Amino acid sequence: MLRIMAIGDVTSPAAALWLSSRLWEVRRQHSIDLLLVNAENAGFIMGPSADSAKRLLEGGADVLTGGNHMLQNFSLHKTLEENPRILRPINYPAAAPGLGYTVVDAKGYRVLVLNALGRVHMDTLTDSPFTAIDAALQREKGRYDVAVLDFHAEATGEKLAIGHHLDGRVAAVFGTHTHVPTADTKILPKGTGYVSDLGMCGADGGIIGMSAESVLHRYLTSLPGKFQAAEGPMYADAVIFTVDEASGSAKAVERIRID
Repeated sequence: MLRIMAIGDVTSPAAALWLSSRLWEVRRQHSIDLLLVNAENAGFIMGPSADSAKRLLEGGADVLTGGNHMLQNFSLHKTLEENPRILRPINYPAAAPGLGYTVVDAKGYRVLVLNALGRVHMDTLTDSPFTAIDAALQREKGRYDVAVLDFHAEATGEKLAIGHHLDGRVAAVFGTHTHVPTADTKILPKGTGYVSDLGMCGADGGIIGMSAESVLHRYLTSLPGKFQAAEGPMYADAVIFTVDEASGSAKAVERIRID
């Protein structure tokens, strides 16, 4: 069995530093064969910095996935072109820098890691994630043993739809973006492990990783203001998918919290 861990959105450079110092121990403690981290906000909202990305990969992450902010950090574009273990959503236009999927080794098996961006209630202009993923699975057919997807999206309904669309064709579909862990860990009818949102990695006590004061200022005044990272004890929300290598199906889906 393959044990694949996925960790929710890293919300700040401080969170990236904290997480990277613990990942190897987390891997040992939970017998993890493949570890995926959504680094969408690791550089504080505007995608990860090159330094944060490097730190997380050296600290124990196998692949970093992204989302709607991933390409807003122009300093990362060169890194995206050079490092296939740092992904941006597959349904960005083809001219965008970087890759939307990669194949990595886990315990001798080829794992196709896909990253896609939802379109419901999102302000990024992208192609259909459904057709982009279908095309990638067809293109890479025979070149991987197991496939997993980080679907960075706002709407739960869209996440569930992509889960059912891919049910039986990928081992796991996990949602990111909302920073709030959902309680719907399950195995879909044809064997795909699923959860609507992993949650986040960052400081406890704020509002989805941001300080309560900076968020409330916007709600109470309707004025623009700069968000500040929350302060407090760090934690990370994660889900572990236990996958049968022979069938490519999930056999267990377990939510954990790292703190």
